[in-house]
Amino acid sequence: MPFKSLFLLFFLCISTLFGTALNYQELTTKPRSIAKDYYIYRLLLEGNASKEEIGDLYMQVNRLNQNLKNQFAKKIDINANQTCKPLSVNNALKSGEECLVKLLTPQFVEPLDIAMKTALANKLRQHNNFTANWISALNSKKPFRMMEQKLLTEEFLKVFNQMPASYKKKLNFPLTKEFLYQMELLPYPYETFVKYIVLNADDFKKPLKSLLYTPKNDALTHKTLFYLGINALKANDTALSSTLFEKAAKRAYFRSDMDKALFFQYLSSGDKDLLKNIGDSFDINIYSLYAREMLNTTTKNITFLSPSYKKAAHKFDMQDPFEWYFLLNKIQGMDKDEIELLAVGFDAPDTLPVYAFLLTRIANYKHHYFIIPYEEHLKDFDAKRKALILSIARQESGFITSAVSASYALGMMQFLPSVASDIAAKQNIKDFDWDDMFKPETAYNFADTHLNYLNKYLYHPLFTAYAYNGGIGYTKKMLSDGKLFNSGKYEPFLSIELLQGEESREYGKKVLANYLIYMQHLGEKITLKELLETLTKPAQTDKFRQKD
Repeated sequence: MPFKSLFLLFFLCISTLFGTALNYQELTTKPRSIAKDYYIYRLLLEGNASKEEIGDLYMQVNRLNQNLKNQFAKKIDINANQTCKPLSVNNALKSGEECLVKLLTPQFVEPLDIAMKTALANKLRQHNNFTANWISALNSKKPFRMMEQKLLTEEFLKVFNQMPASYKKKLNFPLTKEFLYQMELLPYPYETFVKYIVLNADDFKKPLKSLLYTPKNDALTHKTLFYLGINALKANDTALSSTLFEKAAKRAYFRSDMDKALFFQYLSSGDKDLLKNIGDSFDINIYSLYAREMLNTTTKNITFLSPSYKKAAHKFDMQDPFEWYFLLNKIQGMDKDEIELLAVGFDAPDTLPVYAFLLTRIANYKHHYFIIPYEEHLKDFDAKRKALILSIARQESGFITSAVSASYALGMMQFLPSVASDIAAKQNIKDFDWDDMFKPETAYNFADTHLNYLNKYLYHPLFTAYAYNGGIGYTKKMLSDGKLFNSGKYEPFLSIELLQGEESREYGKKVLANYLIYMQHLGEKITLKELLETLTKPAQTDKFRQKD
């Protein structure tokens, strides 16, 4: 969704935004859901509810995100019924041991003075030795070294994973094999550690050399093994990287992760037999598509849908997020045959996204249905813009017009209310309401406007996708620092997987795959190979790397 990190709702003039906000009585009849959370949020901003009503709604929230929490905190005491009160420097030593263990974090403890840290560690020593250990370690001038020497692996990983980047840089020494083998016994904290070290390689040259090893624990996650493989590949140890990628492929749960690991195993080993395995994948991703291009084979499990009927058999309001919620709940208890019968009733222009969704579910996500819904609102766009909007919409929402995300991004194109309001103001749209984003014509129109802005600086669909998801500032920083998308033996594949920010990294790959498929369907002669090769040529991809 656009500018996901810039949720600036507090700066809006909210008085003109609430044409369809639900009142307290209406909200109490709605099921606990993200859609209900969104309308509760709107009610809190509007201010038309009593303190008692707000307290009642607080108990009906499905997911308390930070923005919703902040609005509740302005109206009621949300900590009133909590056993453990928020920690402060003044009340930490007065708090009970159970609350301290629950609430203390390395970030809270590190700035405290030596006496305070010592007192906290002593208070907890008998109750929770683990917490006491890492608190004591933070009194050391070299906490990571001290924990490594004492084999305090769990404490080491907790402190490292929760500390800010500036503190992590204190890990500037090699790690022993014994310590690495101990950390392997904690697969998920170790995954976080390895991923961070590899993605921030410039700050951890000594630890990176230590990570050039073959793990002992067969239960390591595929991500841990994949990033260890990336580290080995960057060090030109192709034998080690090939082994690690092979292990990662075997540990992968999702076929897309398996394809990625197999492709990097191919890059390491040059074994072309691996391409056949990737090319046979049922998943649609840049690696399976690229393998098929190299093998000169076609993708057989894609269908472009056109509606069979002019009107849906089911009475279904595509602009009501609660309708979508009820449908999702309804199909949870259905078998395949029942869903097939239900799906037929959605085979119509207005409900085509629901039809495609149900067919995909029936196929167990092994057949992929592409659609171009509400095409009448795209008729003025050229093929590139049309393909890009469709690619983003497919990834953001599957074209579900009433989609609401956990951060209250709205509609097919998943605009945050702040961004939608800004575009509406610039277009001088009077009486704009956030629920207008559930209208396909508004969603496509705003997407076009937003992409006009992004494409002033970004000319490649992958980089545009990064900016749509993570923000233009995020993408500018990534491109401007010069570390990624340069010429190299394994480029641009290495850069694609070394991008900071997992959500934007995975999002960009999926949008790029969609883009290729839509462009080819629209009659454009384009290959994934060409799209990928362009990424290392700044003049063809973005303004931020242009030299004066």
